[in-house]
Amino acid sequence: MPTKKRYEHKITLGKDIDGNLIRKSFYSTKSKRDAKRKAEEYAETYKIKHFLGEPEKAKTITFEKWAIRCLELYKKPYVKPNTYTDTCLAPVKRHLIPYFGKREIQTIQPAEIQEYINKIGKKYSPETVKKDYNMLSFILQHAKEEGYCKENAANASIIRLPKYHRVVEKHALSPQEYDTTYEFAVNHPKGLAIMLLMETGCSRSELLGLRFDDFDTEHGILHINQGLVSVNSKETGTALIADGLKNDYRHREIPILEPRLLARLKAEPRTITLGSGENEQTVEAEYIFHSPEGKAYIPRNWYEREYRPFMKALVKAHPEIPSLTPHELRHTRATLWSAQGVPQHLIADLLGHCDTRMLERVYNHTTTDTLRQALVAVQTKEGERA
Repeated sequence: MPTKKRYEHKITLGKDIDGNLIRKSFYSTKSKRDAKRKAEEYAETYKIKHFLGEPEKAKTITFEKWAIRCLELYKKPYVKPNTYTDTCLAPVKRHLIPYFGKREIQTIQPAEIQEYINKIGKKYSPETVKKDYNMLSFILQHAKEEGYCKENAANASIIRLPKYHRVVEKHALSPQEYDTTYEFAVNHPKGLAIMLLMETGCSRSELLGLRFDDFDTEHGILHINQGLVSVNSKETGTALIADGLKNDYRHREIPILEPRLLARLKAEPRTITLGSGENEQTVEAEYIFHSPEGKAYIPRNWYEREYRPFMKALVKAHPEIPSLTPHELRHTRATLWSAQGVPQHLIADLLGHCDTRMLERVYNHTTTDTLRQALVAVQTKEGERA
């Protein structure tokens, strides 16, 4: 008895977690059209299950496996390396995977997410809880789009996040404290970095990213072209990245007008001597603020070896001066510029902001001294009218 002819029709249903195509063949002994009909009927059923929350076994995946895959696909290529490591990957590996890791995505329920929020809310700040929640929602939303779950459980209306407490206002030096701190930096062997932070308002990463070639000695102009950041990885350890700035508008030129700062920048030696005797060698440093070996400074090491000792010495000599972070010195510069009447758009340009909104929201604030001066001015005018 002759074998009946068998007709085949192939369809593609999508991709699996590794990016491979999911393909399926359908057969019929009647006709090629009949094989195609069977394939189309199956594809329609597959789509219904896929989008209405009845994923097939091939679409089942654990939270851990999908979370890492999701970040590599949809975050890593689009954010800065340090942002990916610190803001995206860190909370997922430290908090979310230990809690949800072995669970299948489609089994995670809103009540479990609320339990997680309540648990970490006892240990961490509302800001940290919010960051964890945002990453969880991001991962689950993309899982939904991929067909691994019916709904994003983190988007349930019953989810409650801890309330934010009023953000503690960043500290800023008063004009008198500024002068005292600056004078101390002028006479300190490691004071150049502090002087630059205070006079330019640049960030720590921008400061450590400054190369000797970025300083125009003839015209006294500092070119901010890059930031120096460190990225921590279990695989590679700590890696330094001399990267472009967050946005193009962070690239800027800052005139150095303060005579002592200008003179000290011009006098800063570019070459350093390493070793002694027969092993002595001269090395030319690329960065203005470099490690003892003449290499780029890991930000954390610079802070511990140079910035923190300076602040300790300052507070010891002047107990009335608060110990501020590099970012608070940037905040101080913006606040003083504003108090001195520098137009907001120029301050934004000097700090590397695209507009004045960030400036008004974060850096500029009304101090007690400013309020006092304003009230005195009002009373003086009222007295003149009387």
